[in-house]
Amino acid sequence: MRAIYLMARREYLSYVATWGFWLSLLAMPFIMAVFIGISILAENAQPTRYYVVLDETGTGFEALIDEELNDGAKEEAIAALRGVAEAAGRADAIPAIEAAINAEPGLEGFPEAVNALGVPVDISAAQFRSNYVRVDPPAETIDGLRPYLLGEQTLSIDGEQHPLFAAVRFLPGGEYGITAEYWSTNRTSGGLRTSARDALRNHVRSNALADAGISEAVLGRIYAMSPGITENSPERGRESSEVNLADRLPFIVGIAFSIGLWMMIFSVTNMLLTAMIEEKGNKILETLLATARYHEILIGKLLGLAAVSATFMLVWGGIGSGGLAGLQAFAVAADLPAADILSAVFDPGLLIPAIGYFAVGYLMYGTVYLAIGSLCDTLQEAQSLMSPMILVMMVPFVIIMATIENPDSLFLQYASWVPIWTPFLMMARLQTDPALIEMIATSIGMLVTAAAIISLASYVFRQGSMGRANASSIKRLLKFGKSGNA
Repeated sequence: MRAIYLMARREYLSYVATWGFWLSLLAMPFIMAVFIGISILAENAQPTRYYVVLDETGTGFEALIDEELNDGAKEEAIAALRGVAEAAGRADAIPAIEAAINAEPGLEGFPEAVNALGVPVDISAAQFRSNYVRVDPPAETIDGLRPYLLGEQTLSIDGEQHPLFAAVRFLPGGEYGITAEYWSTNRTSGGLRTSARDALRNHVRSNALADAGISEAVLGRIYAMSPGITENSPERGRESSEVNLADRLPFIVGIAFSIGLWMMIFSVTNMLLTAMIEEKGNKILETLLATARYHEILIGKLLGLAAVSATFMLVWGGIGSGGLAGLQAFAVAADLPAADILSAVFDPGLLIPAIGYFAVGYLMYGTVYLAIGSLCDTLQEAQSLMSPMILVMMVPFVIIMATIENPDSLFLQYASWVPIWTPFLMMARLQTDPALIEMIATSIGMLVTAAAIISLASYVFRQGSMGRANASSIKRLLKFGKSGNA
């Protein structure tokens, strides 16, 4: 036991006793915050895009497109405030929010909607305003606008020169009496094109309904209709049956645990492989074999890297939990669901199975990676043997991504019976309350398979560490049906 402890201690300290380890460990939350910040900045830093409308029908499509763009901004603002209201437990304020924004043109009703929400939020109307701005056309034909659209000439707006982003032309003709053309060198941004299409579509439909004798007042009332639907759980009484964000958190956390479990096992086992190959190539493994038995080295390495994984999880979990707890203490008045998130994360019904599945999955894949490392002297040799393992490990990740919105999928249920995938897929299914007999049966299959894999991988590790097998011998073994003289 002392040899195993010393081997595990050596393996653990070889990672955690370095500045690079702690810098990378603490840098991860910072990097995630930077990524989120960059995404927000990129979204809010969209350039102002100037466009013109050539309406040869005299219908007034300039105003119709403006209305479409304003309606899109209103929908985004309502969606954002609705999300805040649901997260803050203020779903009752959603009708007042929608009424306040829809009562005013543009986003003039946004401040009143925020007041109706009743909780402090750091959101401004400027975040939702369209970045498309209509200007007077410098020419009355597409040919005249072509130099502006190609960037050969610019528009003078408030004393500054700006490029013309697009031109929308409406002209008589076509099946519905009006056709539209969209002119722009930009092939990716379709917001203005969509708004122009919707403006034309709504105009044609309104005319068709008016021709059928339906008045504008009736049309307005019809378009203003926006019935909602509440999601309720039959497991509760009528007064508390409505489902909210807190009810969905366990499912979200379960999927997050499943993906995190996969990422942790994948990264840690790769660390095992790399360290094993380096030690064998540098003859360190031979020195270790002179002072300890092969199984002590194997177990010590597995325990040492398991402790490294525990360090990762404790530090990141502590940072995340501390951040959520601080947020809850800071925003008690807002009734933010930080407490619900913490409750879901530290739910024993989720946390204990996660630890168990990690342990079994780590032992299965960790011993295999160590066995592969013992056979190879270089990373290049390991690549050919690693390809099948990588494919095997990628399958459960792909399945989780494909069924992320359907954790009760039959395909996910059947796939979770494959023992080498059980640790990942059963984690994703825990919140759907699988049958107890199914959990027991899959766990037994997983444990039996894990024991067989660990036994076989240990044998290969012994042969590889003692120089009795290598990558070439394994490749020859896999060449079935080929004679030695072939």
